[in-house]
Amino acid sequence: MITLNKFSVCFEGNRALNNASVKIKPGERLGIVGESGSGKTMLAMSLMGMVPEGADLSGSINVDGRDMTDATDKSWLEFRARKIAMVFQEPMSALNPLRRVGDTIIEPLLVHEGINKYKARARALELFQEVGIPDPESRLRQFPHELSGGQRQRVLIAVALACNPKILIADEPTSALDANVVLRIIDLLVNLSNSRKMGLVFISHDLQAVSRATNKILVMHNGDIVESGSTSHVLSDPKHSYTKGLLSARPSLSRQLKNNYNNRFRLPTIPEPIPVPRPAKPDLSKLDMKTPLLSVHAIGKSYKLPRRMIFKSPPIITAVKEASLTLRKGETIGIVGESGSGKSTLARLIMGFEKPNSGIVTFEGKDINKISSEKLRRLRQRFQMVFQDPFGSLDPRRNVGWTIAEPLRAIGERHELTERVNEALLQVGLEIADSKKFPHEFSGGQRQRIAIARAIVTRPALLVADEAVSALDVSVQAQILNLLMDIQDDLGLGILFISHDLAVVSSICDKIIVMNNGNILESGTLREVLGSPKNQYTKTLLTAAGGKV
Repeated sequence: MITLNKFSVCFEGNRALNNASVKIKPGERLGIVGESGSGKTMLAMSLMGMVPEGADLSGSINVDGRDMTDATDKSWLEFRARKIAMVFQEPMSALNPLRRVGDTIIEPLLVHEGINKYKARARALELFQEVGIPDPESRLRQFPHELSGGQRQRVLIAVALACNPKILIADEPTSALDANVVLRIIDLLVNLSNSRKMGLVFISHDLQAVSRATNKILVMHNGDIVESGSTSHVLSDPKHSYTKGLLSARPSLSRQLKNNYNNRFRLPTIPEPIPVPRPAKPDLSKLDMKTPLLSVHAIGKSYKLPRRMIFKSPPIITAVKEASLTLRKGETIGIVGESGSGKSTLARLIMGFEKPNSGIVTFEGKDINKISSEKLRRLRQRFQMVFQDPFGSLDPRRNVGWTIAEPLRAIGERHELTERVNEALLQVGLEIADSKKFPHEFSGGQRQRIAIARAIVTRPALLVADEAVSALDVSVQAQILNLLMDIQDDLGLGILFISHDLAVVSSICDKIIVMNNGNILESGTLREVLGSPKNQYTKTLLTAAGGKV
């Protein structure tokens, strides 16, 4: 059992954790919910005795009846693995890319269990079977990049279980995974907790995941535990305004179901100070809403994989197969599917980043694969893209103003740069003074606003958003989704919105396309696809996202 009593962590006077009191017993499943900066990961690190150096600590921590408040690293090492283990958020970062996954799980068995390598290997196979990894004998010999995201997460869980811990801490273990994989990982953790009588601490900003995985919950905000109790009671009848805000900000298929999937809707947000001034709206009545803005006809893309044998043809993988769609001005089409479904490849083909093997992409009446590179460069100001990771898509060495103006310089538009940048900043709810700042000075949501400003500064007709909110907290997701709808209302944009999250897609899109293995399985209005899905894959996605079939 682990007990934290009025435990606080301070860095130079700033409290990362404030008077936290937590008790975790074997067999209990505790959820810790909060957004980035809420203190939930610091709480997990405190439970593991891994508070960063230089922190001022107060309060007490007790593990199995032993006071560990002032314990040394050596004392904590005795408890970690055997008593407490942790599963981290990003398996690709947590696993050594140069080591076979079998070596990763065998190592703690050799170090902590004192068994020989043959017994350790046999135990590793048992653990792989326990966590549901298929063909464990082959998987032991593979490297992390050869496994899917869900399989890599299962490997991390197996490593954490190697020394039979009494408490397992899972820090955002499902946030980067597809909906179906999320359900399987959650069910695995719950089953392991029950079968091993093991305590589970499940940390997440995803309320739906926490509701499925836990029976107790703590809601954290700015280092404070603002609400706690049974998971079902807190989520069904929240008392604190922050908990209510988190619940209302989450995109929900149940809301759309009540609306009979008739149309998209704005999401409630947790208030933040956003400047009011916005540029004047253009006259949208002058836009041609009937002529297709974007037309994709029977587009296909295949890749040759490296040749494995000299006398055999290289294997070919089909990423997109005969995909067709039509998008009009002022319309939003969602493309939904799991990792590897082909949705991002389709986006790259539409943007002209890659050339298709077959089919036609027409934008504003022009076949983008038949015009010269110079004409395509000029045309590209009319269609822009917003990527998943705002920090990765912004140059950390350049201030925001320079970054937003970059597309204008690329197409030779050097007149009125400052005015255009200021206009874009105001359109995304930022201040003109922000143009002098650098990306690291902004939050994740603000960085995504900057990425959107960079995309709209050329005054495009089409915006392609590829997983544009998947890395953001719940309330920040709501703000960005509402912002995209506001910008569309202001500018009459057509939006192609790519996501693996059906609930998010249902809140912003007019129509939806479902992809799997490079094929478009189903398409139509929200009511047609989500209200009465025809394909079994769509039904599976809908169930995984909390919808009803």
